[in-house]
Amino acid sequence: MNTPSADTTITEDGSKHLKDTVAATEVETLPEAMDPPAYVYKSKLTEFLWTLPQPIIALTMMSAVAIAITGGSMTPEALQGDADLLTSFLLFSPLFIILAAERIWTKKKGWLLNWREYGEDAFWLFTAAYIWIPLVSDYYSTPIEDAFGWIRDNSFIPVTLEASTIPGLILCAVIVQTISEFIYYWIHRWSHSYTLLWRTHATHHHITKMSAMRSNRTHPTEFLALSFSAPVVLALFGASTEVIAVSAALGFINGWITHSNLPLRSGIWNWYFTSPEHHQLHHSHDFDDSNKNFGCGIIIWDKIFGTFSNSSHIERCGSGTGKQLSLFDQYMLMFYSSDRLKQL
Repeated sequence: MNTPSADTTITEDGSKHLKDTVAATEVETLPEAMDPPAYVYKSKLTEFLWTLPQPIIALTMMSAVAIAITGGSMTPEALQGDADLLTSFLLFSPLFIILAAERIWTKKKGWLLNWREYGEDAFWLFTAAYIWIPLVSDYYSTPIEDAFGWIRDNSFIPVTLEASTIPGLILCAVIVQTISEFIYYWIHRWSHSYTLLWRTHATHHHITKMSAMRSNRTHPTEFLALSFSAPVVLALFGASTEVIAVSAALGFINGWITHSNLPLRSGIWNWYFTSPEHHQLHHSHDFDDSNKNFGCGIIIWDKIFGTFSNSSHIERCGSGTGKQLSLFDQYMLMFYSSDRLKQL
């Protein structure tokens, strides 16, 4: 006759129930990706201090671009045609600082990337910056350019997003990001509801680790869907090129920070803007959690439309089986059958 172990109790009806010690044992055997946070907050003050880096970095980078613009240092004349080079440096330099910080102040050790994963992320960043975004830009600058020009010239909105001061440029950039995110919010939310749209978005959710460059893992077909919101807003409000540049700085910074493997905490800044905790929950392998916090940069629309969660608990990230897909599969998800899509 089998006898109950020390880890079970016998109820009056003779049924067996595992004690909490079994659950504790299971937690200890979870894979690295499900480790508890490696960084321990030693005090309430430490937690508060970790609410500050995100707004400081975002405001610093927006201010740097705005200063370069208002100071005339980003004009082609001032740079002898190298304005794009300075803009790229200002936009991308924070990424490498964040990646270095992830190695020092790690939130989850199981999320630390190896060199192969860094190389793969670099590939996604390269293709986004030099292939897909330019293709989309060229697409807009040919047959659709006149359409956006017509929208701008015939806009029913009596406000033009232009500014000549640093605070004005930052405010206009926040307005652009907020309205653009409204369109993005619904595209993103529908992508989680309809299989056809999920095909374009699934690649981004099949990441099994969080890191700054993971924001660039976007299927090229999704670029087309997501690249409509900002141009529509920019056209309707007649946004100046200066506003566009500062808005881009805010968009890039928010995307990298919200995907980072840093122990950043939500603070006052995140009453309005998305925090890493908000977005990490959205990447949770748990189905219900992944259908929360759709805003990548602005969280206010989730709060308005009832999809916001303030939970910071995530055991693991990923989608489907939770396994890391090959680069080939990540690109081919769009074309797989529904049955195969569900098996990955």
